[in-house]
Amino acid sequence: MRSTRTRIGVGAALAVLLAIALAPPAAAQRRSREAEQIIRITRQVMRENHLMAAIVRVQRGRRPVVTAALGNTMTNVPATPDMSWRIGSIAIPFMTTVMLQLRDEGKLSLNDTVSKWYPRYPNADKVTLKMLAHVTSGYPDFIQENPTFQAVLLSNPFRQFNQQELLRYAFAQPLICAPGQCFHYAHTNFIILGQILAKVTRQPVATFIRRRILRPLKLDRTASSQVAEMPPPVLHAFGFDRGIYEDTTGWSPSWSIGRGLILYGDIKDVATSAEPILGGRLLSRSSRRQLVAPFPTPGQPQEPFYYASGMIVIGNWRVQNPYINDYGGVQAYLPGKRLTIVVVSTVGIDGNRTGENVSQVIFQRIAKRLAPSDPVAFPG
Repeated sequence: MRSTRTRIGVGAALAVLLAIALAPPAAAQRRSREAEQIIRITRQVMRENHLMAAIVRVQRGRRPVVTAALGNTMTNVPATPDMSWRIGSIAIPFMTTVMLQLRDEGKLSLNDTVSKWYPRYPNADKVTLKMLAHVTSGYPDFIQENPTFQAVLLSNPFRQFNQQELLRYAFAQPLICAPGQCFHYAHTNFIILGQILAKVTRQPVATFIRRRILRPLKLDRTASSQVAEMPPPVLHAFGFDRGIYEDTTGWSPSWSIGRGLILYGDIKDVATSAEPILGGRLLSRSSRRQLVAPFPTPGQPQEPFYYASGMIVIGNWRVQNPYINDYGGVQAYLPGKRLTIVVVSTVGIDGNRTGENVSQVIFQRIAKRLAPSDPVAFPG
């Protein structure tokens, strides 16, 4: 009997050890709970705002907490995490990173003026590269507060624009302020900055972005394109821009931030780029500080919200929040926790008609759950 009890005891012990070995570690269990909470938060915001689809990815360092696609890309066609979408202004810190790399290499100074390359642009002898990156040049935009251009764009959203056309629309308007004296978000700045960096590198914008950013970071699903086509599968976008609910996926993106900087990508690539780009990993220590340094002006929002070199700084968060052809996105990085949150969403037929970027709401609620000590508030 004693040997029988011993055998039973050994068997039970082995079963317990096996159960322990097979049980997920505490960190994995925590990530699983967090993943469920993130999905619940996203579903709730989707219901409240009548979204068509939302794709979300959250990472701690390089380790994913969750990647989820909810809703439909088209009627009865589920969204999937590998879908391509327009990343819009998420590409801007790619370019400002290249600018700061060139500074590190001694090929330019942030205090160089536009006149060094384009002397005929307005205030070219006073507007610096730093002002372009911080959108404090005083240059007007070609789309915001420009009903003439908006009417042209919406009359034929498939039209291909070139950069000089866009700049003509911009500079047909009065300058906003003297250089460095106000913050005024204008896509004009990024077109001109791209033109200058192309001259410094002697490469088109698409080429230096590919060689200096996309290849080193292995962003294989991200590329530059001036046209509507994106590699399948594609997340479809929808909106009310022309008064009716319609698919805007095929609209031309050429009106936005300049040739070569108009990119598409997928959720994994956007999340992968957040830490090295928003965290300044590709830069010297000096340029990393410059990347997030404010440019104080009379019209610049004060901390904890300000526009740095191609990105928004909200407290400890570094953020981009693109909205292009009805793709609403957020890319956010919290350096202290190495936390990345990326969201893209599309509007449903009963959704908001104002063009609100609902991805911001999803991001804020996820951030509140995962980093309650670092609140996020967008002005207005």
